[in-house]
Amino acid sequence: MSECICNSCRNLKGVVNDSGAVEEYRCEFGFPADKCAECEGEECYSTCLHFIADEAEDILVNVYCSACGMKLSQAGNDNSDGKIYCINCYLDHK
Repeated sequence: MSECICNSCRNLKGVVNDSGAVEEYRCEFGFPADKCAECEGEECYSTCLHFIADEAEDILVNVYCSACGMKLSQAGNDNSDGKIYCINCYLDHK
């Protein structure tokens, strides 16, 4: 018997209710198979193209503050979605 592949995937995120408690977990990519909607977490033989092991370590990438040029470390890949600021420049920028 295999454990559900979703139980150890980093893409699984908790959905928080109004009181701040996690009421369920969801994956941004959806279920890897149709039968997963009723899964109880047991006897899973599904595979997922988006699976990332939860115990995998993030790769640190060096980035630089857009204002002062301070060297910063950022977890993940180097795909920037915009300007990056150190904490001092960020607070001054607002």
